[in-house]
Amino acid sequence: MDVRHKAFTEALESFSYLTEVDMAALATQLDERLIDGLDNGKAQKFEYTLELCWKASKVALKEQEGIDEAAPKTVVKAWYLAGHLSEDDYLSLIAAIDDRNKLSHIYDPEAFATIVARLPTYAKLMQRVSKTLDA
Repeated sequence: MDVRHKAFTEALESFSYLTEVDMAALATQLDERLIDGLDNGKAQKFEYTLELCWKASKVALKEQEGIDEAAPKTVVKAWYLAGHLSEDDYLSLIAAIDDRNKLSHIYDPEAFATIVARLPTYAKLMQRVSKTLDA
């Protein structure tokens, strides 16, 4: 297993765990600022895990298909065109990349919360991508 794939798998396990934490239940026990910090940490873990996801896909694309792409969206598109992703997963992965990019420039709490709400879906998406790397 490639180093990037291994790092992706480990990050994905941790990220997936975080997306399953019942934040509403925690909010009844913890200060609002702690919940905000946890959400920020979860968002950062998403950014890191998604980065490893496309980079692991890049390595697999090169090894399995002989295709060398450099940018996240072109890697994802090539991985899809090579038959490793469904169209829905391809489109969702592009949306995840867009959300990752937005997180670096969001100053609106509602927009941030909207993306954070999608993180469990992105964790499941990246789990499916991980399986395509194992194939």
